[in-house]
Amino acid sequence: MKRLAFLLLVSSLVLGDVQGSLRPPAAPAVKQSNTLLSPNQAKHEKVSASSYTATTPANTDISSSQVTLLEKKEAPDKSLKNRRPSVDAGLRYSSNDWMLNFLLIPKSFILKRIGNHLIANTLATILTIWVHEYHPNIQIPMTGHSLLASSLGLLLSYRTNSAYARFWEARGLWTNAKATCRNLAITVKTHLEPHSPKAATQFLQQLAAFPACLMHLCLGGAAKLPDCALQQMPPYYQDQAATLCQQQPAWPAMLLCMQLQHTLHQAELESKSAKLNLIEAAHHNAIAHEIETLLKYMSNCEKILRTPVPWTYSRHTSRFLTLWMGTLPLALIGTVNKWLVLPIVFAAGYCMLGIEEIGHLIEQPFVGDPLDGDDRIFVELDAHTGEASEIITRGRKTMPYDIGIPVCSLAQQIKEEILNIAQM
Repeated sequence: MKRLAFLLLVSSLVLGDVQGSLRPPAAPAVKQSNTLLSPNQAKHEKVSASSYTATTPANTDISSSQVTLLEKKEAPDKSLKNRRPSVDAGLRYSSNDWMLNFLLIPKSFILKRIGNHLIANTLATILTIWVHEYHPNIQIPMTGHSLLASSLGLLLSYRTNSAYARFWEARGLWTNAKATCRNLAITVKTHLEPHSPKAATQFLQQLAAFPACLMHLCLGGAAKLPDCALQQMPPYYQDQAATLCQQQPAWPAMLLCMQLQHTLHQAELESKSAKLNLIEAAHHNAIAHEIETLLKYMSNCEKILRTPVPWTYSRHTSRFLTLWMGTLPLALIGTVNKWLVLPIVFAAGYCMLGIEEIGHLIEQPFVGDPLDGDDRIFVELDAHTGEASEIITRGRKTMPYDIGIPVCSLAQQIKEEILNIAQM
């Protein structure tokens, strides 16, 4: 009992230390001093107080219920689910989060994905222990697993590294697309709008619709195009837009790039100095090259979407891991205590199968995250099952950058930046 009480005391102290490190810093308390102030200090305090009173509306009436709501809104959320790094603030995981990460294992998305395989390994281990009670000679040497462990580790590491390379390439393509859209918006606003205001306005509206078209491509047509993108399509394609989007997810982005080139040509016709001003002609040429760059980024995203890691490699790795984990209880039953076989197999299966599943998830790095707001990105339901695409459901069950790139949020951010530049 003393040992148990000591262990509980140590665990509570460690958990309190971790929670204290994760708790946001408290606001500095206002220290009330009873010391006498000098005349200059008193004058300064009066000026500060009067300035604060002047900035506060005289007829402000805040009820107690409103105050309670404000306090609840400003109070930090202390639930375990929200104690995580911040993408916008640039905060990342640290070594102090080990206890929190360990406690959140039951809520792990990876654990849910590999749960069936873990249950199968657990049942096989229990069966092995039960058979070994009546037939102690049923076991295999540990040498085979020791020799094959390094090969299995190389297979898993290469599989995961290949998937992460695709994830990093996809994030780089969206970064480049965002930078190109910013450059195009600023160039059109500063150099094209003074000479061709009508064409510049139309160009910026079309450019604001490009991120949604790129998002539609990255999700393989699983998300419906918003109205702002459909309105920028050529008139003779708007009636067939739904069919074309499902058959060819890259088609909306291609049509929009064609529309951008057409609008740029209209800007040359609208401008009265386009043929005489060489600087203006150079800007038109630069804008045309930037549109070609957007088309190149779109094609690279399509390459990632439609080119998987060779399926033979994935299947062989899965079979290798299944055989290695399935026969591990037979190798352990004769070398360690039989009651330790089950936890060892379960822990090893969670680690090894989790690494494999991470590689499967980030191999397709684009994840849908439906947004709320005026420009909501709706989900195309499957005509037969009535359920959303798996790419969309993954985004609903996880947080941004847990298993992929939130392309819907990125598309919305780029669109808002372009519209803000257009309103300057």
